[in-house]
Amino acid sequence: MRSLLEELMLELLKTYSPTGNELNAVRKYVDIVRTTGIGEVVIDDVGNAVLNYGEGSKWLLLAGHIDTVPGELPVSYDGEVFKGRGAVDAKGPLVAMTVGALEAFKHLRNTDGFKVTVAALVGEEGRSPGARALIKKNIKPTAIIIGEPSGCDGVVIGYRGSVKIRIKCYGSGGHSSYPEGGLSAIEEFLKSWLRIKELSKAHQHLSLGVNYIYGGQPFSVIPKECEGIVDVRIPTGLDIENIKSEINNHLSNHCTYEVIDETPPIKVSVNLPIVRALIRSIINNNLKPSPVIKLGTSDMNILAALTGNIVSYGPGNPELSHSDYEEVSIEELELGARVYRDTILEFLRINS
Repeated sequence: MRSLLEELMLELLKTYSPTGNELNAVRKYVDIVRTTGIGEVVIDDVGNAVLNYGEGSKWLLLAGHIDTVPGELPVSYDGEVFKGRGAVDAKGPLVAMTVGALEAFKHLRNTDGFKVTVAALVGEEGRSPGARALIKKNIKPTAIIIGEPSGCDGVVIGYRGSVKIRIKCYGSGGHSSYPEGGLSAIEEFLKSWLRIKELSKAHQHLSLGVNYIYGGQPFSVIPKECEGIVDVRIPTGLDIENIKSEINNHLSNHCTYEVIDETPPIKVSVNLPIVRALIRSIINNNLKPSPVIKLGTSDMNILAALTGNIVSYGPGNPELSHSDYEEVSIEELELGARVYRDTILEFLRINS
């Protein structure tokens, strides 16, 4: 197990794959997985790498993602710790998931009536074209495990939703030596933003942040236009439509908004079959399971449309995600792979 974990992890880390540029990493993944001679691995029509094993009505899908946020980091492995972009989010979970599945396949037969799929999805850090392609195909897995960092004992049963909003504001122009004589688009944006930000005080666990802002020019002119992207994170229990309506009500009369991306929040029961199988496997690996609802979003929010029998899990410290300090140990990857392996076998046993 360790040698395959090391090879796959190191090669994927060396192959920088920010969202939209995953092809080289996908090809590397396929080439290495094919050398095992277990299952069938292909690249689908949107660029996902898909490993299939077995046939049958009981179908377990394990979905990780191979893209990362932008920002290449130095890659290293000293025999104990891997460092590099994606070590935590989420090449580490993908590698552990893949190796764990390959180990599980050794205990299964093609004739057992079960199907297991491992998907290395593209674009999760963007608009999730890889996951959305699975939705369009209308596949019907019995259960899904999402590969995201949770720590080896973390059982992720929920994620907040998100809405990305583009706000555009307009001013009158004029000479900036006499700001009272005109209307500044930038000031109208800031005024709107300060009003919107107050919503986080009215709704617990609702958060808002500005990802991008652009406006004006480096001359003595009152800005006529300004636009910004606001990222709204919505906890379970809040209605997205109500939040969008409140945002609209807090805008200046000189501003408009449009939704450019929207993902609903999700929370599942710990009593779901796949969640129970994961919890038992964590316990069998001498850890205490810890159910978690994460502050971000993932492909779990999207792929829940395929089945409500879904959970997220993966080795790695989630606090290091998207940071310049991503690292994960080989021991964590080995433990994560064993948990994935045991979860697959446990789930198929309780659903046989």
